[in-house]
Amino acid sequence: MAVICLSGCADVAKTPIAPNSSMYEYDVFLNGSQLNGSFARTSTFYLSTNSSVKAVNIIDNESLIDIMPLEDLTKTDADILSNIVVIADYAKNTNSSIDLFENYSTQQNVSSLNYTISEKVLKGQKHIYLNFTEPIRGYVAYTMTSSTGQEFLNIAQTPSIVRVVIPEGYTTGNLLIGRARPNPDQIYYDNYGRMNLVWYNIDTEKSSLVNIFETTFNTEIQAPSNILTLIGVKFYKESAPRDLLIAGVILGSLALIVIVDSLKKRRKLRKLREQIEARANGKKPRI
Repeated sequence: MAVICLSGCADVAKTPIAPNSSMYEYDVFLNGSQLNGSFARTSTFYLSTNSSVKAVNIIDNESLIDIMPLEDLTKTDADILSNIVVIADYAKNTNSSIDLFENYSTQQNVSSLNYTISEKVLKGQKHIYLNFTEPIRGYVAYTMTSSTGQEFLNIAQTPSIVRVVIPEGYTTGNLLIGRARPNPDQIYYDNYGRMNLVWYNIDTEKSSLVNIFETTFNTEIQAPSNILTLIGVKFYKESAPRDLLIAGVILGSLALIVIVDSLKKRRKLRKLREQIEARANGKKPRI
C-alpha cells in the first residue's frame, strides 16, 4: 500500500451570497449536551438519496468549525460545501441558554457574521475550516456532497453529540444489508416518521479508523485529539429486508427444484446404466 500525503492551505474570505435558511431544520436538540455551563457542539446530519447531506450545527462559544469530508482530495471546498447559513451572534453579546437557541430556530434570520474558509490536508485527510473572527453562539448549517450513495460516513469530534436523521421510508439495522457503526446510544422516530440515530458518548478515545490502521500495520498513529470516532450509517428502503427475504426464498426454492431434478436424472441414468450392464452380462435387467 502506498500512502501519499498531500499538504496545502488556502484561505479565502467568504461573504455568504443570499443563503437560503429555509432549506434547513433548526431543531433545538440539546439533550445531555450541557457541559461546564455551556453546550457541547451538537451536529445533526439530515441524509438524502440524492448524494447530499444537510448538516446543522449548534455552536456555543466556538470560533472554528473543522469539517472533515471523506471525499476526493482534489475537490475544493466549493465542490463540497454549499448554502452556508449562519444564524448566530458573537458569544460576548449573548448568554448560553436553551431559550437563545429556541429564538434563533424560530426567527431563522441569517446573520451577517464574517468568516473565512480554509482548506488543509493533514496525513491524507482533508480538512475544511470555517473560521469566525471571534467565538459565536447559534446555528451554522451547510450542505455537503456525498459520493458514497446511501452510506453516510462522518468523523466525530470531541466534545460533541452527533445525530443522524434517515430519510422517511428508509431504515437501517439489518445485519445482512447494513447497520450503523458504532451502535448508536439512542434510536427514535420523529414526527415525520424518520429514524433518528444519536451518539452521546463522543469522548476522547481514538477513532475506530485509527485503531484499524494501528492493528493492520502494528504501529501507533498520533491522531489529532479532535478526531475520535468514525461513524458509518448504511441506510436503505424499509421494504429492503422483506424484499431480500422474498428473493432468498425464491432463490432457495429454485435451488431446491434444481437439486431435486438433478437427483431424479441421476437416478434414471443409474438405472439405465444398470440395465445396459445387465444385458451385456446376459442377465435379466432389474426394473
